[in-house]
Amino acid sequence: MANENLFGLVCTGGGAHGAYQVGVLKYIHEFFCHGDQSPFSIFTGCSCGALNTSFYAAQSYDARQSRLRLEELWMSFHVPGFHGNLLKNALTSTLKQWAKPTARRNSTWSLLDAKPLHEIVAKGFLRKNLDRAFAEGTTQGIGVAGTELVSGRCCWFLDGKAAKEWNLFHSIGKPYRMRGQHIVASCSVPIFFPPVKIGSRYFLDGSVSMDRPLSAAVSMGANHILSIGTDKPHPDELPTYRPNFIPKLSSVIRMLLNQLSFDTASAEAVQIEVLNSFYSALSRKSRKEGRKVEALPLFHKEAIPGHYQPITVYQIHPSARIRQTSVDEQYNKGKIVKRKRTRFMFHRKFIRELIDMGYEDAKARQDDLMNFFELGEKGKRWRLFRKR
Repeated sequence: MANENLFGLVCTGGGAHGAYQVGVLKYIHEFFCHGDQSPFSIFTGCSCGALNTSFYAAQSYDARQSRLRLEELWMSFHVPGFHGNLLKNALTSTLKQWAKPTARRNSTWSLLDAKPLHEIVAKGFLRKNLDRAFAEGTTQGIGVAGTELVSGRCCWFLDGKAAKEWNLFHSIGKPYRMRGQHIVASCSVPIFFPPVKIGSRYFLDGSVSMDRPLSAAVSMGANHILSIGTDKPHPDELPTYRPNFIPKLSSVIRMLLNQLSFDTASAEAVQIEVLNSFYSALSRKSRKEGRKVEALPLFHKEAIPGHYQPITVYQIHPSARIRQTSVDEQYNKGKIVKRKRTRFMFHRKFIRELIDMGYEDAKARQDDLMNFFELGEKGKRWRLFRKR
């Protein structure tokens, strides 16, 4: 790869839980910027993570100064239509569609009105800013993932100098001129939001088909990757049921929703660690035998030679599992409202709690983050592999 030390940021999905990523990124861009420039130059994500990474991709030249703008953006998510009664939202959305002329109606029914989502994306992602980031070289590549409606295939929309096309067993990557509609498509949770048309095809939330969330950053050359999840990883042991537990339909639905935004980055990071060890052992053996061996591809076909290189992956997850909370609903005259599905609870108090949690978790990992970024600066550990 042309760049020896290229930092990549990967943000996975999770609905409202994406506010946690905002807090982590707020801390990182407060203490680890190069002047005002973001320490990252490759930005990839899906669902809510696509919104966060696209913001910093477009603001990478002014990340320290703009770190508070993403927080303000998320606080403005407080829209009644995003977390009100689902039945009421569904009826309202249906009536609005029927009120439109036939030619302007959406053919796909959805629970929520997508207009507020389009407005938020339009505020957070400005194409002119991304063009400037490309021109100044502070952003080398950006990628957001969507799920193609008919095939269910994971598709990465890529842009920037590092963007390269691929068609592999786990995903398809194609260069596009990144626009807000690509980010909206990545955030469009099935049933809750309608599919988004891009070109001649329709796309939905990238979390549905996401198998290898780190792959796009790796493909664009990032060899130091920070992955930020939106929930605490599952424990090694299976859960213990409470006495007289009886499964209900709500239990099944909750499990399916959790799987929709399940973070597979942890599993992929383990696979990358194994490949790092394998490549190291292969290099030593080849030198002993006096042979030169080309770098091995990372889950890629032989049509992409030299793709693989040793990669550092550091992951940050919430220190505590994000659970149901009670909030003071200002639109309901101060009445306390309980929300069970916190992934769709875009409420100021809840969003504030998650942002603060992310900031404090990143602060608690200051030494680890310092080692992670210094590793890229010095590059001593991986230069040995690159020379080989």
